[in-house]
Amino acid sequence: MNKPDYRKTLLLPVALLFGLSLSAQVGITTLYNFNDARQSVDNGTFQELSPIYENGPELALNYWFRLPKNRVEFLPTVYYTTAGDRVKWSEYGFQFKTNIYVFDLATDCDCPTFGKQGPQLDKGFFLQLSPGVARHGLRGTPADGQSTSFTLGAGMGIDFGVSNLLTITPLVSFRHHFGNFYESDFIDADNQPVEYRNRLTSYQVGLQATFRFDKKRY
Repeated sequence: MNKPDYRKTLLLPVALLFGLSLSAQVGITTLYNFNDARQSVDNGTFQELSPIYENGPELALNYWFRLPKNRVEFLPTVYYTTAGDRVKWSEYGFQFKTNIYVFDLATDCDCPTFGKQGPQLDKGFFLQLSPGVARHGLRGTPADGQSTSFTLGAGMGIDFGVSNLLTITPLVSFRHHFGNFYESDFIDADNQPVEYRNRLTSYQVGLQATFRFDKKRY
């Protein structure tokens, strides 16, 4: 049976985001994930799985909108990440990222960071919270499988306005997966099912480029 192509599954939400971006603000983020993947058997101690679930790059696309009177900004985001050679894993998902500009919360200016007045830290620094859902796939081992899990992420970043059109944002974050990040059936030597529990946390560093197309707003 042919394995599903995760990249094709991601095409629809990507197309929707690009459609929305024609008259608004869209962001493209490249990240590198440092994955802490662990596994336990029958409620035992979690053991590291990093040689299987390798570190790797991630690409994400987002659409932007915000509260009208406070600097709380929302970035619904789709992402895709994959790594490995002989053993290949893939992950794609959705996160509803929320940026809270804690030093500039009361500002009602609906404009890019470049158009704001004041110190860069005050105007550009934010904390981020990002609940979401992810789909995983693992190929190339006897434990091939797929799974869906809920996620919760957090992070922080700072915006640097290059122009009214472009904002660059370095950021750091993490994403934790609740429940197994892949599921497979195992049988032991006595022909009995074995319960494996998996957990995954990805620590991320990256750079986001945000493009502002609605020029009439600034």
